[in-house]
Amino acid sequence: MELYLIAGYARAGKNYFANYLKEEFEKKQKRVCILRITGPLYHYAYDHFGWNGKEEEKPRSFLQKMGIEHIKEKLQMPHFLIDRLSEDIMVLDSFFDIGIITDGRLKAEIEELEKRYPNIKKIHIKRENYNNNLTAEQQKHITEQDLENYNNFDFEIENKNYDSLKKKAKEIVEERRKN
Repeated sequence: MELYLIAGYARAGKNYFANYLKEEFEKKQKRVCILRITGPLYHYAYDHFGWNGKEEEKPRSFLQKMGIEHIKEKLQMPHFLIDRLSEDIMVLDSFFDIGIITDGRLKAEIEELEKRYPNIKKIHIKRENYNNNLTAEQQKHITEQDLENYNNFDFEIENKNYDSLKKKAKEIVEERRKN
């Protein structure tokens, strides 16, 4: 299964872009699944905190409050998110041609994904006028600021509007076909 990682700040349009990319690949008769890199946090929140599913108490807030390092240490899984995601990829590999992974904001998790899947294509969606509203304590755990200094992306996208995201998704799929 080919893998595409979409990284970017909150509200940069990662999920919209993932859906556009999925649509373009499916037009080419490719079976596509979308995986969210922080999806395992939802399972963790259900299992360990009895999360009730309410949006205002969603698992990202657990990550920000507790810190991903604390969760990894508690579970004795140094690559908690990636370990859980890798299990999903192994299962889905026989069913899908393309896997799109969204919400890649943690630099260490991106680097671990690169090690495990060296052929992964990495897409960075930049958001104009981003105002990071996280506290200093939260920034220790959600290291979004690292993305700006992470230069090893295959595609850099300036998110101006949804039409431009659609156009870029089409370009990426067409470029892939040429190679």
